[in-house]
Amino acid sequence: MKIHIMRHAQSEANINEILAGQLDYPLTEKGKKDAEQIARWYNSRYSPSVIYCSPQIRAKQTAAPFHTSNSIPFRTDERLKEHNLGIFQGMTYSQVEGNPAYQMDKTRRWDWNIPEGESYRDIAKRIESFFSSIEPDHPDFLIVTHAVAMRLMKGVLENTLPIYPGELAKNGEIWELDFKGLGHSHIITSLFADSVDYEEHRS
Repeated sequence: MKIHIMRHAQSEANINEILAGQLDYPLTEKGKKDAEQIARWYNSRYSPSVIYCSPQIRAKQTAAPFHTSNSIPFRTDERLKEHNLGIFQGMTYSQVEGNPAYQMDKTRRWDWNIPEGESYRDIAKRIESFFSSIEPDHPDFLIVTHAVAMRLMKGVLENTLPIYPGELAKNGEIWELDFKGLGHSHIITSLFADSVDYEEHRS
């Protein structure tokens, strides 16, 4: 069973250097155009049975051209939401970088307990819950989610936790893997649509 996992396209929070977390920020005009172009490219090559999507607006706007063009069933799932950044949500990167409560070292966020937020361990638990509900013989599907959620997905799917990757997927980047069930070390590859200007935005 083949799974594709996509980071949402460029959002207003991305271009304004804001830590969006679980706050809702829509896509930029570029983000909307990129999502449409990536969907045309993707739908000409793949036929997922369903799209699972974070309920946040930037993810739903990214998923919209994928399911409207091919009438693919669409389901939102709370477990696919972005990192709850608690007191830091809505702040800019420049504002948090001088805050001693903000963990700058990405490799030390596993048990980083953000006031009113969640740790990477917490994210991993809900990601594991999502994938444990998927049978390996389930038809192919697409997930549309967020940067930090994907970081923890990679740790879950490559079976490396509590070690997880430092790098992030680009906006609109799609990961591909053949799902064998939790506990396996999956090989994940990246897919990029033709002629799309992919950009890196930190998280």
